[in-house]
Amino acid sequence: MSFFMSKNMIRLNKIKWVNKMAKKRKKKNLKNLIGLFLLVLLALGGYCYYQKYKETQNLLFWENERKKEEDERIKKEQQEKEYQKCLTKTFTEEELTESLKTEANEITKYITKNNYQVSVLFEDLTTHYQYSYQPSKVYYGCSLIKIVDALYLINKAIAGEIDLDKETVTYLAKYKVGYSSGMAKRTIGEKVTLRDLITYAITVSDNTAHLMLIDYIGFSNLKAYGESLGAKVILTGGDNFGNQTAEDTTIYLKEAYKIITENEEYGPFLKSIMDNNVRNAYNTDTIKIYHKYGSYANYYHDIGLSLEQRPYAISILTLHENSGYKQIIQSIHEKIRTLQTNFYKNRETVCHNEIYGT
Repeated sequence: MSFFMSKNMIRLNKIKWVNKMAKKRKKKNLKNLIGLFLLVLLALGGYCYYQKYKETQNLLFWENERKKEEDERIKKEQQEKEYQKCLTKTFTEEELTESLKTEANEITKYITKNNYQVSVLFEDLTTHYQYSYQPSKVYYGCSLIKIVDALYLINKAIAGEIDLDKETVTYLAKYKVGYSSGMAKRTIGEKVTLRDLITYAITVSDNTAHLMLIDYIGFSNLKAYGESLGAKVILTGGDNFGNQTAEDTTIYLKEAYKIITENEEYGPFLKSIMDNNVRNAYNTDTIKIYHKYGSYANYYHDIGLSLEQRPYAISILTLHENSGYKQIIQSIHEKIRTLQTNFYKNRETVCHNEIYGT
């Protein structure tokens, strides 16, 4: 009996021990599981933190890159503005290179070697760089005075003092003279608008139109107007056409350029009437000059504006009406255009080195 009881007790104790050990393992496994779970959570948290950190760093990196690009863009824009400003600054004698001096001297030698009886004044209208040959020599101006007629009246119209389409001049017999192809279409006694008279005077160099205009304006008023612009010899010489110098005609051209480029109402009108090929000694297949010519006896003069990217005024007054004026003017003009090109090449180099470095 006691033997069986002992056996049962052993079995019960064994079962208790097994259950106890099972509970211990279960508790240990639960601890391990919780630890693993916490470890996973910690690892996941670390991974998320790392990803967030990495994303933040990426954002900072690209923000810095964007800022660098923006700073570089602003720097380049500022440099380009400074470069363009440098290209267009007013010319000073100090920037003349020996090469440019030599090239300008070669043009002068070309003129004198060929015994050309001319006066020349070229002026770049952006930088005011000039080439000149006897620019103050006085010539009979012929029809060049007609550009002053136009400037005077257009400026009066801009000021609102007259209306070019309403103001008229009556065509009287005393005005009728030769070389007046525009007014040849009109009849004596007819009232002609100022706009039409200006158009005839510039496009076909109509003499009758000029006489009508100078009567309307007044000789002394026209002379005073030219002098107010800076002209020195306007309407000297004893008639209604008077004398001119290349210096004076360049003053007129600069005033014309101002109107063409600054006045929306009358600029296109002046540009259109100067855009003609009537005895235009400058125009070629590749060169376009808005001009006014004048001729009488041995005198042939042509003055005009280039309105290209690098605009300029050119005045060439000559005594070659009967001795190849067109070839003379075109050859001198071509050399001056090359001089202007080389002037800008030199300036581009100087400005690039100044702004961007060598």
